[in-house]
Amino acid sequence: MIRILALTVVLSVFVAACSSSEAAPTGHDTPERAVVAWFEAIDNGDVASASKSILPDSLALILGIENSLSADTTALYLVEGVPFELQTGYWRSFAEGFSDFASRPVSTLTVGQATQFTSEGVEFASVPISSGPTTESVLITRMLDDGSWVVDMVASLGDGFANLLLRTFENLPEGENADIVRAAYAETVVPSLWAAMADGSFGEDFARSALAVIDVVERGSVPSDG
Repeated sequence: MIRILALTVVLSVFVAACSSSEAAPTGHDTPERAVVAWFEAIDNGDVASASKSILPDSLALILGIENSLSADTTALYLVEGVPFELQTGYWRSFAEGFSDFASRPVSTLTVGQATQFTSEGVEFASVPISSGPTTESVLITRMLDDGSWVVDMVASLGDGFANLLLRTFENLPEGENADIVRAAYAETVVPSLWAAMADGSFGEDFARSALAVIDVVERGSVPSDG
């Protein structure tokens, strides 16, 4: 399933990381630069730059749901960061998958001017990307506490992962590590999904799925007896 991420980006465009905790990402000066730097880092195999260009919790959560990782492993990645050796293979697969589907490197996509907005008290910006005049999509970036910008993978790719996000959350077990994942849903996933809906690029089906995730996160989830 590791190629789902690359395929999701391709479809959205053509249809309309030892541990990274050693140096916390500081992001980029502008939303546009965060997207460009992320694309360039993916194509260049620059794991450190790719890690700097994305919201760390969003990568840990996407990896968790995409690869059916346990709550313990996902919690470890949320606390310590996704190990660089794992990110190396992940971004390589992303680059190869995008090139296979799109017949071009991801860094050749055109990055447009960002539109900034606030959702759930968090600053976001929609950044248009395109492979031509009629194939525009968006990536959604998030402002960090220091004012720098990173790509929010949950907000940007939630259209392809909303149902997996819901299923994963509903199936979380009891325990401290599962509670770490639940907290990440509340702090990262919920604002990201509100931002994706506010952007308006993903349609009504996504909005229904996103609202279902938000509802179950805000109500809390108790593991069923059966």
